Amino acid sequence: MPPRNRLMRDEIRAAATRLFGVRGLGAVTLQEIADELGMSKAALYHYFPNKDALVTAIFEDWAREGADRIGAVVVLDEPASARLRRLIELHVLGLTRHLDLYRLGFRDEDQLPAEARAVFDKFKREVDGAVRAVVQDGVESGEFQPVDAKIAAFAAIGMCNWMYKWYRPDGSYQPPELAAMLARFTLGGLLRRNPDDARTADGAVDRAALIAELAADLQREVDVLRATQSPESKQGDQP
Repeated sequence: MPPRNRLMRDEIRAAATRLFGVRGLGAVTLQEIADELGMSKAALYHYFPNKDALVTAIFEDWAREGADRIGAVVVLDEPASARLRRLIELHVLGLTRHLDLYRLGFRDEDQLPAEARAVFDKFKREVDGAVRAVVQDGVESGEFQPVDAKIAAFAAIGMCNWMYKWYRPDGSYQPPELAAMLARFTLGGLLRRNPDDARTADGAVDRAALIAELAADLQREVDVLRATQSPESKQGDQP
């Protein structure tokens, strides 16, 4: 596809996602999307033959990019806590960056075309599966408390996903601050606080790794607290 056509498709997807997220999937017509872009409806048909095709393309591109990023984190040669933090922060940053799309997916899921709904459901399963796998790694290594990895993953991802209801870009906290907070909340319920309690399968204790991890967590909290005290971070009434 020529670069100009690719750029136009991107602009159409962005405008449509914005309108869908604000007004709802059923309330927006292709004509309104074309008007938003200053183009004719016939020109829009050149890129997408109908509304269902447009919605499906929006979700396919987003899910493909997100799945690649998540998969890359799961296989990193890092402790489970470091990978889990990366996953939670990645998910939160992705949600704040694509807020309209998440609103569309969660709020209007029953209105999505079958193909788009299948893509969205698959992506949610991939996120849940990635978090569950990393939590299980941490449990088996002794880094995390002996929890049910499935329930822990649902709790962590559910906490993040609910942001689509309350997050506002003009709120008090910037996305990286929120990402660090939610990652800290997740790890706080999983990490063993006494390094002597953390043992690998052969009974060895990796005290240095756990102490370093706890120190990194504390430093991250300090950074977040400092950031929230800066004047530019206090922009609204968001929780």
